[in-house]
Amino acid sequence: MDIKIEIQEFIDKNKDEKRAELDRLSVSTKYEIQGIKTQLLQDCAKQLAKENVNIKDLPLDFHEEIILAGFVIAYKNYSFKEKEKDLKYLFKYIDNWYSCDLIASRLKNMESEHEFFEGLLFDDNPFVIRFAIIWMMKFMLKVDLKRTVCKLREVKNTTYYVQMALSTCYTEAFLYDFDYMYEFIETVPRTVVRNRALQKACVSTRITQEQKVLIKKLRSRLLGMEIL
Repeated sequence: MDIKIEIQEFIDKNKDEKRAELDRLSVSTKYEIQGIKTQLLQDCAKQLAKENVNIKDLPLDFHEEIILAGFVIAYKNYSFKEKEKDLKYLFKYIDNWYSCDLIASRLKNMESEHEFFEGLLFDDNPFVIRFAIIWMMKFMLKVDLKRTVCKLREVKNTTYYVQMALSTCYTEAFLYDFDYMYEFIETVPRTVVRNRALQKACVSTRITQEQKVLIKKLRSRLLGMEIL
């Protein structure tokens, strides 16, 4: 069966208008949303990966088809260089935070290719930058936290979804090395990123109450306020 017909049948069988309506509330994209569950996209992608499909043969007309293609790249057993080539091809279609986060978080066992993702931090497309940040947060913080957060500090893009990804990553880093991040966060040049990271840390259920007290004091000092 033609791959495009196969995927169209998959879309028709699994689309859910109620779910699509909910997705449209949080995802802004130029592509039509079909409301297909992530697990179903994963299952389909794994099968396509086994069939060794070529990414460029896949239709990329719907929001979920772009995610599906990204999942295929993640699950397909082929060289890192070929994965990188396919990612660059797919980046032209990614236009929202949701696709970035879902795809990037599934690109396992590419830690040796960290320089590829670090290079994406200086791309002109904010969603490519966010993609790199999410991947680095997911896979590099545990491997080399200090290098990772220092590389992220070099990001110049100031668009909303980039800044929110940066703040989330810095918050996550507190979990791995609180003492280092407590000192490092002061060196983050953008107040909005730094403050948002500290805000998130204050409400995180994975940070201790003792640590939260220290973070609140630091945040107040950085904002020029006093804690009563």
